[in-house]
Amino acid sequence: MRRDGKKPALIVLTAVLLMTLPAASGRAASAVRQQFDTDKIAPTLRDAMRNAQAGQMLPVVILMAEQAPDRRMAELRAIANKSVRRAAVIDLLKSTARRTQADLLGVLKAAQAAGRVGASVRPLWLSNVIVADMTPAAIEQIAPRDDIASLHLESMLGDEVFPVEPSDGEIDVDQAAGDSTAGPVIECGVALMGAPRVWDELGITGSGTVVCVIDTGCCITHRDLVNQIWVNAGEIPGNGIDDDNNGYVDDINGWNFWERNNNVADTFGHGTHVSGTVAGDGTSGQQTGMAPDAKLMTCRYFVSFAGESTIWESMQYAVDNGADIITVSSGWPHSVNPQRAIWRAECENAMAAGLAVLYAAGNEGACCRPFDAVRTPGDVPDVITVGAVNCADFIASFSSRGPVTWQNVSPYNDWPYPPGKLKPTISAPGVDTLSTSVCSGYRRLSGTSMATPHVAGAVALMLEANPNLDHFQIKQILKDTAVDLGEPGPDNSYGAGRVDAYEAVLMALKMGGGLGDLNCDGVVDTFDIEPFLVALFEPLEYSLRYPDCDIMRGDTNRDGSVNAFDIESFLDLLFP
Repeated sequence: MRRDGKKPALIVLTAVLLMTLPAASGRAASAVRQQFDTDKIAPTLRDAMRNAQAGQMLPVVILMAEQAPDRRMAELRAIANKSVRRAAVIDLLKSTARRTQADLLGVLKAAQAAGRVGASVRPLWLSNVIVADMTPAAIEQIAPRDDIASLHLESMLGDEVFPVEPSDGEIDVDQAAGDSTAGPVIECGVALMGAPRVWDELGITGSGTVVCVIDTGCCITHRDLVNQIWVNAGEIPGNGIDDDNNGYVDDINGWNFWERNNNVADTFGHGTHVSGTVAGDGTSGQQTGMAPDAKLMTCRYFVSFAGESTIWESMQYAVDNGADIITVSSGWPHSVNPQRAIWRAECENAMAAGLAVLYAAGNEGACCRPFDAVRTPGDVPDVITVGAVNCADFIASFSSRGPVTWQNVSPYNDWPYPPGKLKPTISAPGVDTLSTSVCSGYRRLSGTSMATPHVAGAVALMLEANPNLDHFQIKQILKDTAVDLGEPGPDNSYGAGRVDAYEAVLMALKMGGGLGDLNCDGVVDTFDIEPFLVALFEPLEYSLRYPDCDIMRGDTNRDGSVNAFDIESFLDLLFP
C-alpha cells in the first residue's frame, strides 16, 4: 500500500507475482455441503415447524448434497481467457444443478398439486440450492433424502436492512445545479479517490463495463443515470416473451427478484443513491459517479425486506447475463443467522467465473467485537469488503470493524480467532455522500452502503483499462495502491487503506500488457524504453522491428497519436 510518493518497481513486480498464486480462500466453494448426523432440519426451521399453524407454508432453503467438484472449479478458475472461463464455470454449475435437482423437483411438483408446496419453487445453480414455500409435512417428507444435505428456514429481516444516516436530506435540481458554465460539481469522495484524474489524464470513464447493482432498484429515468442504464440486447421490450431464454420475460434493464417481474423502479431511494455513486454523470449539476460511462444492471431485491435467496438469484443473474462487477450495499448480521456457508459458495463461484464481487462491511461500528461486527457476506474471506471513511480520510464511527472468523462454520472451519481474517479489505468515502435521489435531484446519505459503490466505480475504471483482470487481481491492486490510514500497515478498521482510483488504474494498465508495453512481452518495464523511443521518433522502423505489436501502445495519454506528449504518461506506467 502507499502513503505517499511512488511505489518501487520491485513492489509492483512482487504484487504481480503474488497475484499468480491461488488466493487463500479456505476450501473451495463446492465444500459448502454441511454434515448432519441424523437430522438435516436446521434448528430454526425445526422451531418454526413446531409453531406453524395447520397448512402454513414456511420459506425453506434446500441445500443439495452434491456441489460442483472442488478440483474442477479450481481448474476452471485458472483459465486465462475470462469469457471462456465464465462460460465453463456456468456450464459446470448449471449441469451439476440440473442433474442433481431433477428427481427432487419432480417430488416437489407432486407436492404442489397436493397443496403442500407453494406455487413458486426456485431451483438455483450458482450454489446448488432449491428455494420453496413448504408445509411442515412436506419438509418432513423430503428430509431423509440422500440428495439433500440440509434444510433451513430462510432468514427474513424485520428491521431496516439498509441502516444509513441521512444528513442534509433532499436537494432539488435547481439547488444542486450550480454554475453550469463551470461544469458539474464533483462529489467529495469521487474527488478524493482521484477519479477526475483518471477521466482527464487517462481518458478512462468506465466505458464498456457492466456493474450489477443489487439493491432497492433504480430510477432509470433520472437525468444523471438514464444514459448509463444497461439494456438487455437479447430482449424485445414489451412482447411478453423470454426472447433470450434466460428465464426472465422482458428483463430489459434487469429484474425485480422480490416481486418476480421486470419492474426495477426504486421507491425506497437507496438503490438510486448507490447507482449514482457508481455512474452518475452530473447532468443535473452534481458529478456523483466514479465511472460515468459504465452501464448499470439493476437487480431489485428489496420491497418489504426480502430473504437471502433473492440476492443469491440476483448474483446468479449477474453471472449469467454479462455483468463484470457485482456490488451490494447490504448484508446480514450474524444475529439473524444467515446461511454463511451458502453465502460463501455463492460468492466464491461468482468470483471463479471472473466477476469482481464487492459487499459493504456493515454499520455496526465497534459493536460485536472481536469477530461478529462484519456482516455476511462481507465476512467471506475473498470478497472485497468495504469500510467507510469521511472525505478527510478518518474512519467513520459506524463502519464495521473486523476481524472475522470461520472457525465454527462447517465445512470450512478456517480463519480461527485469534487472529482471524482481517476485514474490511479496503475503505472508501461513505459519510455525507451526495448522490442521485428518486427521481430527480440529489440527497446525502452515510453508511458503508455509500462507500461500497465508490469502490465499484473505481473497479469499473480499472476494467476499462484492463478488461482481463479478475476478482483476485483487482483485489490485490486495490490493496497495493491504497492510501495507508491509521496505524502503519493493514488493520481491522481501514483494511489496506482508502482506495486510490488513479493509482489503481495505472497499475491495471501496466498489468494489461497493452499501453506502454512496446515490445509486447506482456509487461511494462525498462525493456520498453528503447522501443518506446523508436515508436516516438522512427515509427516506420518500429513497425519493422516489432511487426506483431501495435504502435498505438505508445499512445499512453490516449490522445489518438504517439508523440512527445506521451512521455510523461509512459513514465507513469513505467514507475507508478
